[in-house]
Amino acid sequence: MQTRTKILVVDDSSNVQMLVKAFVAEEGYVVILAEDTLQATVLAVRDKPSPIILDIGLPGGDGWMLMDRLKTNTLTRMIPILVVTGQSRQGLNEKAQTKGAAGFLNKPLEKPALLAAVKQALMPPATPNTSASV
Repeated sequence: MQTRTKILVVDDSSNVQMLVKAFVAEEGYVVILAEDTLQATVLAVRDKPSPIILDIGLPGGDGWMLMDRLKTNTLTRMIPILVVTGQSRQGLNEKAQTKGAAGFLNKPLEKPALLAAVKQALMPPATPNTSASV
């Protein structure tokens, strides 16, 4: 029996949670929802989702803090994280990349962009070609 991919959606807006859930559940993904950093940490450790769709502005600590926590935990550090935000400050995309995000999306979310980011995050990392040329 094939295990379906779990996606953890971390956003304090139930509207955003339901929108993302509708977008990705149509593609056959199992969706887990969290509305704050504590709940997200517990679910990430317990359920090992792949990927996590993470809003930056959250109660109980921001998304950056949660990302740092997950990236330093041996149980969760390899989980790809897609950063999502409605904030328009300069440099957020670069900050997400520096912290190890697998992708960055602006709100309002569009289904094709979200699904493409999820599929990209689920791809195995490219391995360098180590075979010697003859």
